[in-house]
Amino acid sequence: MGAERRRNVDSKIGSNQPAAEPSLPPSQPFPKGSAPEPDGEALPIKRHYTRRRAVLTVIFWVVLTAGFIPFVLQFTSRIQSTLTGMKGAPSETVRINVVKNFTTALAFPTAIVWDAKGLPPDEATAAWKNLLSTISRDEKVVEVTDGNVMIENWPRSDWHAAFVASKATTYGEAEKIVPRLRKDISKLSFPGTGHPWVTGGPALFLDLNIASTKSLRSGELIALPVAFIILLLVFRSLVAAFLPVLVATLGVTCTLGILSLLASTMPVTFFVPNLVTMIGLGVGIDYCLIYLARYRRERANHLTTQEALQITRQTAGKTVLVSAVLVMSGFLTLFFIPLEFFTSIAVGGMLVVACVALSTLTLLPAMIFLVGPHLEYGAALFTPLKNVRISPQRCEKWGRFVVRRPWLCVAVGLAILAFLALPVVPLPPVQTGLRIASIEAKNIPKQSESRLGYESLTENLGAGWMMPAIILVQHPNADWIISGMDEEKALVKQLSALDNTLKVVTVTDNSGARLAQQARMTMLTSSTDQTQSVILMLSKSDPQSKAARDWLDDMSALLAASEKAHPDGSKYYVGGLPSVTLTADRVIMSALPWVVIATLCSTFVLLMIFMRSVLVSLKAIVLNLICVLAAYGFQVICFQDGWGHLLFNFFATDGLNTIVLVICFCALFGLSMDYEVFILAAVRESWLDNHNMNLAVQDGLQRVAGIITSAAFIMIAVFLSFAFGDVVEIEQLGVGLSFAVLLDATVIRLLLVPSIMALMDKWAFWCPGQAWPVAERHPRGHHYQGEKLNPPEEIKRVSGL
Repeated sequence: MGAERRRNVDSKIGSNQPAAEPSLPPSQPFPKGSAPEPDGEALPIKRHYTRRRAVLTVIFWVVLTAGFIPFVLQFTSRIQSTLTGMKGAPSETVRINVVKNFTTALAFPTAIVWDAKGLPPDEATAAWKNLLSTISRDEKVVEVTDGNVMIENWPRSDWHAAFVASKATTYGEAEKIVPRLRKDISKLSFPGTGHPWVTGGPALFLDLNIASTKSLRSGELIALPVAFIILLLVFRSLVAAFLPVLVATLGVTCTLGILSLLASTMPVTFFVPNLVTMIGLGVGIDYCLIYLARYRRERANHLTTQEALQITRQTAGKTVLVSAVLVMSGFLTLFFIPLEFFTSIAVGGMLVVACVALSTLTLLPAMIFLVGPHLEYGAALFTPLKNVRISPQRCEKWGRFVVRRPWLCVAVGLAILAFLALPVVPLPPVQTGLRIASIEAKNIPKQSESRLGYESLTENLGAGWMMPAIILVQHPNADWIISGMDEEKALVKQLSALDNTLKVVTVTDNSGARLAQQARMTMLTSSTDQTQSVILMLSKSDPQSKAARDWLDDMSALLAASEKAHPDGSKYYVGGLPSVTLTADRVIMSALPWVVIATLCSTFVLLMIFMRSVLVSLKAIVLNLICVLAAYGFQVICFQDGWGHLLFNFFATDGLNTIVLVICFCALFGLSMDYEVFILAAVRESWLDNHNMNLAVQDGLQRVAGIITSAAFIMIAVFLSFAFGDVVEIEQLGVGLSFAVLLDATVIRLLLVPSIMALMDKWAFWCPGQAWPVAERHPRGHHYQGEKLNPPEEIKRVSGL
């Protein structure tokens, strides 16, 4: 019978198909001629896999990846800041008018700082003048103003600072000019060991991009070897462990190449390459693990390579496809946020998930088909580790415990999640709860040139000089300097009285030397529109701190009151870098409810389509929402409360970044569906076989608990590899995602989901307008003896992972 079935299979495949390989237990290589013959009726085999098609598929992916590599190498130089407020916002109005009518030294503050302490005054002064002369000759520089010309009471004679006005019109262009300035300075010689620093807003963001790129490279160097080691422990085969890493890497490389090409038509921020690599490697290796584990399970059940690939495509392939669609839908909701920053993140997230899913569904089966029995190469080397695995018997016992005590499991699981989510909630009168914080200079790597210069500038002049708040004044007529001077002086007096005000720089200030007054007049009045002027507000605290943001609100309220008191007088608009980031954060937070609603609705609808169940879909989005809150709570403890700094030397911050919060929410809702879809697919398959929910839950856990655990370890290792870099936002993102995956793979998928499914019983797969699921027999079904599962021993070895 077995020989007849083999002939039937071979005849269906075709003459150009190599002979079907016998089954290959994962624990040992197959000795030639000793394979057990498959028994039972032949499966209907479709001609999906031939050697020619498999070879062409591999060649296609190799050529495609090789073609994108040159663009990937150029990607870093194409990254730029997309720091813009929402169109129509006051900060955006200020930026446009300052660039058009004033000096770009205000719009994109850039400074050169040199501490010449201990050097002979004559040598230091000569070197400094030579520096200013050299910078002034750069074709991208409009003007260089020595700081001691416009600032009275200069702090030290041996400390120098100059402000640069460039030909930039956007922050991206301003960032590109910073390397030119640094290159010009590097060509000069300076006495002593000190060297001038280029700092300011554009320089800080540029160095943030550079640090992000370094974190990306170090993360890759850690993530790939760790993932390979975990896969070795899972599959106990060199080839089987190598394939997921290779397939995921090719998918990520193609994504980065496509994004590099898109960077010429759309601004791509520094978040994108880190996010793409982090998500791509984690999700891609997980997809390959799920696909490959199912294939090996089918092979262990005495199926041929062709048969096993066909069933894997119909089961695990569908799971990968569903999961990819759900993850992409999460990133799609980022388009609800009207900022260019999130456009590039949304495109990158969707693109990398699509690429790694496509490589998993096409390249991986082609490579499995080509390697054939060699997939288990090196299995003998791991014989001593045969007991290092999650035993199927333990999974079976856990499944029995969950279905026998479902209410206890639900109560314990929800209590754990609620406890972890507690730090997010504000509890008066103590100042607790999640707080929003922006990117600050103290979060830039300590040895970055921009941070060194910024700290020197802050120490000698105050933090406000580098990133001042800019008040654009739109006067009612051009002769305001005669008729409206008293009104502006009264306003300046009120602005000076604000708690956080260090200094107000205005044209009405006639103090200091005549040269300083002329410099202020030139900088603060428009050269093209005589009805406009600006007022610079310097803060005592860091311009991006919470105190400075409260100060901006007080300032805006005071200006609004002045406009109300003088309806025919001047109009005021608050801008500058601190105002831009504050506006962006508020735009994000105002759009967040729509992102949440869209994510919940899309997830629910897609799960309804794929799972055909109302209660299962509703349960999934509720548990995922609680899981995200718990991840936020852990981030608050780790970063905001400073425990991560004490234990792991993470950055201590005043709060969580809005960008991280939104990305975590959208990404986690999609990523958690990996395991949701996987375990529900296994439970549903068993339910259709036996129509006994308790047995279906036990069987589902026994089959996928080991795979879920292994996949979670890989994803956590990948995310944590990026969490130990020099960029605080990447740290927050890596820690939040890894902790959420840990919760999702343990508390939710192995505790709450099976216990809730057991409580739902037959209602779990109910859908309006649809009859109850009818028992369907799959090509092979498990056999049950009462309440005890009894799968074949080969399947135990593969499913137990």
